[in-house]
Parts: sequence; C-alpha cells; structure tokens
Amino acid sequence: MTNADNFSSLFTEAEQAWHLEKLYADLEKVNHKPLKSMEKACLRGLLCRYRPGQLAFKLSWTSGALRVELNKGLYRYIEELTAHPPNTLKWEVVGDWLADNGYKKVESSRRQDIKISGKQDWGEAPEITTLLGREDQLQELERYIISDHCREICLWGMGGIGKTALAVKLAEQLQGEFTYLIWRSLKYIPPLNQLLADLCRFLPNSDPKLEELSQFIEILKNNRCLIIIDDFEATLQDGELVGSYRQGYSDYGQFLERLGIERHQSCILVISREQPKQISLLQSDSLRSYKLQGLEKQGAIALLKTKGFAGDQAGIDQLIQQYRGNPAALKIVASTINELFDCNISAFLKQTALVLGDVLQTLLYEQFERLSHLEKDVIYWLAIKRRPTSVNDLRSVMPNGGAELLNALESLRWRSLIEKVSAGEEVLFLLEPVLTKYVNKKFLEQVSQEIRAIAINQNLSSLKLLHSHSLVEDFAPDTVRAAQIRMTLKPLKDTLVLINQSIDLTQVLAKSFNQGGYVEVNMTLLGIWI
Repeated sequence: MTNADNFSSLFTEAEQAWHLEKLYADLEKVNHKPLKSMEKACLRGLLCRYRPGQLAFKLSWTSGALRVELNKGLYRYIEELTAHPPNTLKWEVVGDWLADNGYKKVESSRRQDIKISGKQDWGEAPEITTLLGREDQLQELERYIISDHCREICLWGMGGIGKTALAVKLAEQLQGEFTYLIWRSLKYIPPLNQLLADLCRFLPNSDPKLEELSQFIEILKNNRCLIIIDDFEATLQDGELVGSYRQGYSDYGQFLERLGIERHQSCILVISREQPKQISLLQSDSLRSYKLQGLEKQGAIALLKTKGFAGDQAGIDQLIQQYRGNPAALKIVASTINELFDCNISAFLKQTALVLGDVLQTLLYEQFERLSHLEKDVIYWLAIKRRPTSVNDLRSVMPNGGAELLNALESLRWRSLIEKVSAGEEVLFLLEPVLTKYVNKKFLEQVSQEIRAIAINQNLSSLKLLHSHSLVEDFAPDTVRAAQIRMTLKPLKDTLVLINQSIDLTQVLAKSFNQGGYVEVNMTLLGIWI
C-alpha cells in the first residue's frame, strides 16, 4: 500500500461533520495547486481534534518535522481562506475558524446517516453485535439505574477496555425503561451550550426563560430520559493533573455537578478514560463512579475462542494475565499469534516480547500525552523499577516530588494508568506489563533524543531524564537489575555506538563537571564519562 493510500484511510470520520470536498477545493484555490494526501489527512485529523503530536504518530512522522510542514503549508492556507492574519493560527482553533466559514455540516445534515427512531437518537454509538464476558457488569449497572434510581453514572477506564461497547449493550437492554434515549460523543469537543442545544432540540420543550442547563434539567425532571455522553475526557486539559478542564470548558464541571445533585427522573451515563473530579468528590447513592477493569478469565477465554484458540490451551492463563484481560490488547495479540505462531500461545510466550500493535500503541500514546510532567516522571520510575513500589521508595528517588507526588499518584489512578496492591500494611504501586513496555519505549526515545542533542549542541544543557532518572538501580534485586540492563541500558548503548561514529561525545563530557542528579552515574553506565 502506498503512503497516499495510507493517508487517505486516516481520520475518515471527519466526513460525518464537515464538507470536506468543498474545503479541499477552496484550499487548493488559495494554494494554487492540489493538496497533498498528507495535507488532507492532517486537515481531517485537526478537524477531529487530534493534536499535531498525535497526527505525527499516525503519519509515522517526527513531531518536529510535521509542525514545520504544517506551519509552512496548511496553516497558512487556512489563514488566507478564513481571512485571518498570517502566523496567527493554532491547531486548537482550526475547527472553529472553518466552522465560522460554513464548512461544518448543520445538524440535520449530519443526522441523515444516524440511526434515529421514534424517541431515540443513537448518534455516534457503534453497532455492537456481541459482548463477551460482561454479564456481571451489565447486571450491576442495570441495578444502579433501575433499582437504585441513579441520576448519574460515570463509566471510566483505560482505552480499549470496552467502555463504549458495554454502554451500547446496556442502553439497548434498558431502552424500554425510558421515554427518550440519546447518545452523544464529545470527541469533537463541542462547547456545553452547543451540546445542550443539540440535546434539547430532540427533547420536549421547556421554559424558554430558563438558561440552557436549567432548561435541560427541567426536561429531565418532566421526562424519563437516558442520556449517554461518550468521550468525556476530551473536555479535560492535557498536561495537567487529572480533573482540570480545557480553557472554555469548565462549565462541563457544573454540568456534571448539577445533574448528579439536583432531583430528576432521568439518568446520565458519562463514559470517560479519566474519572472527572466532580464524580470522585460527589459520589453518593444517586451519583456512582464505575471503573471498568479487564475481562475476567472466562470472558477473556470466550473472546480468544472467537479468534480460533482452545479454552484449555497451554499458556492461555499467562497470556490473559500479561494483558490484564484488556479486550483490545487480546484481540491484537491473538492476530499476531495466529499469523506468526500458528495459534501456538506457548511458542509466542517463549519469545518474551509483549506485542503492542498499532491500535493499542495509539490508545496508550493518546493517554500518555495527556499526562503532566510529574506524572510522566512517576511512571518512568515505575517502568524502570519493574516491581511494586511504595510512596517512600518513590520519594527517595524523586526528592523534588514533595507533596505533589501523592497528587500525581492519585491522578494516575484516576487515569487507570497505575495499579495498587497491598503488602501487609504498605500500599505499593506498579504498571501493568503492557504499559511498562510502552513507557520504557517512550523513555528510550526521549533519552536517545537527549544524547543526540548533546552531540549537536556540544553541551549537557539538554539533559532531563538522564539527570532525573537512573538507568540501572544500585540496590535493585538481581533479576530487576538484569532486566534494566537488558531492556534499558543495552538499547541506549547501541544508540551511542551510532552517534559516536560521527561525533566523539567524550570531548563534550570532558568539559562538564558537577551536573548533579543521576548524570554522572548514567554516563558511567553508558561508558562515556571521563
């Protein structure tokens, strides 16, 4: 498949909400030449609210190279098309500028391909034919809604765990209990007033004198409605501890709070990769937080059977445990075992490497890029340590973490990115194996960039992770040290061999003294400290 073919298959969901052909044509008039397939893919991705870093990952470009390409090309075309001054466009406002110029489809047009029947609007809900291993969760959520009369439930968990599929089956199961059923996704991050206007258009009229949220709640009081809001994490701010909203979206916090506290006869089901702060703080009998974990053993086996595996096959328990029952991960690894190991799970496990796959890497990338700097530091350390670790152990290697360390751990728990286990009276934290592999990969990429920057800049000013994190621990168990040497130190030494072929790093290091942190010990381990 050519690059053009690959690009044309990316972000095609933008077609649902945007007049793409007209937009392509108008941009080509501005540019006086056809748009490249890559530019069209970037445009679609930006309209779907993907960040440039995410686009680079999908396109297999480096982030820096793609930003240069966007700044000298697509961004300039959009500025001219929308009559904005040069060099003023930021990726976050691409959709707003183009919507203001009429390129976004109106709601009635968007709904032509959406299943609307009677008093139900399933919006962007996917078609789910079968749901395996979630019977207990379905029963529990049904009890919350029907027997316990919950007004609001947040269904949350890491990407690929099956939240949306479970919610679809739950809604199908309960649709007869409600007069109205509406499904909406926040993937495109609509402002709250736009979402409320969209919902209210489908529902009976309320007092027009009330403000929009009060009107919506009045409707929920007078009618029994099931409202499902998917992709809620899109409203939350990247790069900060979990719970902060994007600029201009803090009213979604009030939305959650009022729907959970005020009396009404409806139910709002919020689906998110991260638990919103309001949900955590306001939990009660009428406002529930429900974290979705991986499939239990029998459910995971049922899923693997659909991929051609026998339920009693050797190694199947270990496979399920390695991937923590994550349905997306199990489907990906099942395909790999089928294609490369003729369905022999034991043969796959012997080669030791965990398979991530493009889909799972994308899910992990999206969640990783949302983390604050402190959260990234914490999970880098957990990936290095490769074993359950206490708060005190983390404090000993992160002296600058301070009181914020506990907040970072809580935030990572709310993002479903770390696990908690008990060892006697002590609480320990760890990463699951798949996340450990991904975080180690990111760590190696960042450290390799730092080493290359030393060679280019001829100084150590670019050092960050090599300053704050040890590549190999002095007092770790022998098995852990062996893993750190094999999985972290050796790949970096291989990178150094390539760099040293063109530039002698020892010349730079000879001029550098008293760098502090882990710089000297790391450089000694890498064999380049004088």
